[in-house]
Amino acid sequence: MDRVTLAGTTLEISPLCLGGAPFGAPLSDAESFALLDHFVELGGNFIDTARIYSDWIPGEKRRSERVLGDWLQARRTRDGLVIATKGAHPDLDRASSPRTSAADLRSDLEGSLQKLRIETIDLYWLHRDDPTRPVEHFVDTLNVFLREGKIRAWGVSNWTTPRLRAAHDYAQRSGQLCFVANQPFWCLGHLQAKPPGFDGWVKLDAAMHAFHAETGIAVIPYTAQAKGFFTKLNLPFWKRPLELARHEFHTPANVALGRVVAEIAGARGVTSNAVVLAYLWTRAFPVVPIIGASRPVQLDDNFAALGFRLTPAEMRALETASCSGL
Repeated sequence: MDRVTLAGTTLEISPLCLGGAPFGAPLSDAESFALLDHFVELGGNFIDTARIYSDWIPGEKRRSERVLGDWLQARRTRDGLVIATKGAHPDLDRASSPRTSAADLRSDLEGSLQKLRIETIDLYWLHRDDPTRPVEHFVDTLNVFLREGKIRAWGVSNWTTPRLRAAHDYAQRSGQLCFVANQPFWCLGHLQAKPPGFDGWVKLDAAMHAFHAETGIAVIPYTAQAKGFFTKLNLPFWKRPLELARHEFHTPANVALGRVVAEIAGARGVTSNAVVLAYLWTRAFPVVPIIGASRPVQLDDNFAALGFRLTPAEMRALETASCSGL
């Protein structure tokens, strides 16, 4: 399996990233371990979690990081893996109050190191932006963590294009390491979906796409598979889940887009999921989708799509139907 090297680093990551939001809840520890084991067996090495993951579920806090740390300890498989986690998210009971001071960032980072039980985080994400602070604050603080050896690289999630460009330009001017990846909300049909059920998200748009095409900085999108919408939509009608009409991506425009997905999948003899992933991979800059899975067999379907790319005509058909203008 070919690896993707994040520009400016020695990090070599698999072309799919396993999302850790379900680790420990709703997945049990044993189910999480089985998912992680199978991901590695298939050749995956890039695992993404966050300090805040599972905190919306009553009970144990920081559950996802703890489960991932337990698995790393049990399997002794740290070598070769690229572990990513995120900090700087507001407390869930005070969502409008940013937590982005240097002390907040350090507290989150050191708390994640303790939960994961590792000495260095390979890719550390800023989970949310705080436009009230200058980009210099974030670039300078993250580079302090780099010099301390607590992280190997850093990225941003849910930042707008002007903030991305400002941080990129300042890092270059100051001779410091810039963010090496961006984690926005992006997938086929994302511009035509209903708003997600959480605050603080930023969708990739044409301006952001142009920024990445210019700089070559990797995009590692979340909700990369449209939460399985197109796969479910293109099942025989008697197999479609009853709740499909309430799906976040169920809009008239995306139902129409689903017909284009089905046509391409049928003509190529691939699954709808393969088309959804290839829509992201068929770019002039690196894209590593974060995949959501609850069962090992779902990983098989994702890895089977590796290497599949769309033709220019197929991309035009999807772009036209999704009104993305990318």
